[in-house]
Amino acid sequence: MRAGFAMLRLLGLLFLAALAGCQTTGPQASLGGADLTPPALQAPREVESEDGTRSFLASQTPVPARAPQVDFFVGMPQPTQGLVQVDGPAGPLWLYPQVIVQRTDLTRVATVRTAQGRHLVQFDLNALGARKLAEVSASNVGALLILVMDDKVAHVARIGGPMNQGSIYLAVPDDAAAQQLLRRIQG
Repeated sequence: MRAGFAMLRLLGLLFLAALAGCQTTGPQASLGGADLTPPALQAPREVESEDGTRSFLASQTPVPARAPQVDFFVGMPQPTQGLVQVDGPAGPLWLYPQVIVQRTDLTRVATVRTAQGRHLVQFDLNALGARKLAEVSASNVGALLILVMDDKVAHVARIGGPMNQGSIYLAVPDDAAAQQLLRRIQG
C-alpha cells in the first residue's frame, strides 16, 4: 500500500494538467454530511478561544520530527479506468493518481463550529494550494475529495462545487472527532 501511495505522489505533477480538463459523469453515490462550501462561522477566532478549540498555524509551528503525511486526492466511489483502488472507511474507493493538496500547501488547520452547531475541521491553503484546489474542484464537481494520512484514508467528502475560497472544510460528527483529527494532523 505504501508503494502505491509513493507512486501516486510521483505521478501527481504529470497528471494534474490532465485532471483539470476532466469532467465527472454518471450517477454518484451519496455521502452524507459532506458540504465543502464555506460555513457561516460565529467569529472563528472568538469561538476558538471561548470554547477551548485549538488550531495551529503550519507556517509558525515547528514541524514534529515525524509529521504525518497529509494529502488530498480526488476520487470516485466506483471503479474508473486509470484510477487506483484503495481501502476507504466504508469500502473500496478509486483515486486519481496525483496529490491535489499536500501538507506543504497548508497554512493553518483549525477546528470550528458553525452558527448551526456543525463541527468542522478547516484547512487553510497557501496561494499555490488554493489555485490547485480551485482548478481541480471546478472540473470534478460530484467527485470525492479524499484526505489520506500516512497512506490511509482518513476522511471522504463530496465536492459540491468549485472550491475557490482557499480553504477546505470537512464535516465531522462532533467536537471530539474534530479534536482527534486535528491532533492526528499535528503529529
